[in-house]
Amino acid sequence: MTVKIEKFDPTKKYKDLKKFDCGHQTINKFVNNSLKPQVKTGTSVAWALLDTANNDRFVGFYTLMMSYVNQSLLSNLSNQSFPSMVPCVRLVMLGVDVAYKRNNYGSRLMKHTLGETKKAANIAGCRGIYLDADAGAISFYTKLGFSALETPDNPLSPTPMFLFTESFFF
Repeated sequence: MTVKIEKFDPTKKYKDLKKFDCGHQTINKFVNNSLKPQVKTGTSVAWALLDTANNDRFVGFYTLMMSYVNQSLLSNLSNQSFPSMVPCVRLVMLGVDVAYKRNNYGSRLMKHTLGETKKAANIAGCRGIYLDADAGAISFYTKLGFSALETPDNPLSPTPMFLFTESFFF
């Protein structure tokens, strides 16, 4: 399979967008109901993973937005001094269709995500990337260098995670 990553265009019709299924109901619902409106209004920016061998079929994506993290959450990760609200990029959603899993496409999307975050840091200033990881995704993000900011009381709640820009692996 040959895939490419391109900036998501909310005015474009993507092949099989409505059939996207990453195995996670919340993410699937987001793709079907919220992805286009959020990008169209500028709430977030998205990139699409497309299968070029299958007429650019929509097989994955991620969305980013500017955000901030309270400096108290970062104190366990660094000795540095931070403002009370630390600017960062937030990874809102990331998903790969179940038919395309186990091909390292999630890692490929994350590498692209980190590159875009680095660009944002150089343009507007941000200290890293923040995300809320479901229990099943924590090990994936930990392998990429993310650290948990706190452990949720409810094991079904997402775990907030952070990676400083200076820790990016490229």
